[in-house]
Amino acid sequence: MISVIIPALNESSNLKKLLPILIREDVVGQIIVVDGGSEDDTQKIARKHDVDFYESKMGRARQMNFGAKKAKHEVLLFLHADSNVSQADFAQIPRVLKTYDAGSFYLSFDYKNRLLGFYSTMSKLNFSVFTYGDQGLFIKRTVFEKLNGFREIPIMEDIDMVRRIKRRGSFVKLNTPIISSSRRFVKNGVLRQQFLNVALVSLYYIGVNTKYLARFYHYK
Repeated sequence: MISVIIPALNESSNLKKLLPILIREDVVGQIIVVDGGSEDDTQKIARKHDVDFYESKMGRARQMNFGAKKAKHEVLLFLHADSNVSQADFAQIPRVLKTYDAGSFYLSFDYKNRLLGFYSTMSKLNFSVFTYGDQGLFIKRTVFEKLNGFREIPIMEDIDMVRRIKRRGSFVKLNTPIISSSRRFVKNGVLRQQFLNVALVSLYYIGVNTKYLARFYHYK
């Protein structure tokens, strides 16, 4: 069985869509929503769907680590609240984790655009630079604990985690998508947002402090 962990901050509208899908999945044994100080109906929606709801200090890595400590099952799946998982095959996860230590789906978008289509294709490649938290990261609980969870840095915690997993173990990409919200791309312009993303990741790889990089990235 899988414990699904969702960090949230003012995500009531997205949780309305996501939680009913997760509840219907036979292999999902627990859904944990960790709120980082929402001012909307995030808590109300979570409790309405009878999932495990907790509050913690804000910060995606911090919230996910908090949720992992509350998990009851041996498989952890970290999802973003704005993910559309209607096409994801959750039943694959326990099967592939008999062979691999961790993995993710690939990324698709809810907005048709050639650049985003290319980005989606690249996310099928099993490289750390093309693997992010919005693809749905799943991992054996024992492996997660050996790695001491996510590093509580303000940004790039997902890339950091994947890199550390691959240094010590094995990682797989599943051939089914998670459909991610294109809200940032639509709001900021696809080309501009993608350029920013590439620039931030490149700067991270050459060692620029994540506190500095976080100034230029907004989750919404």
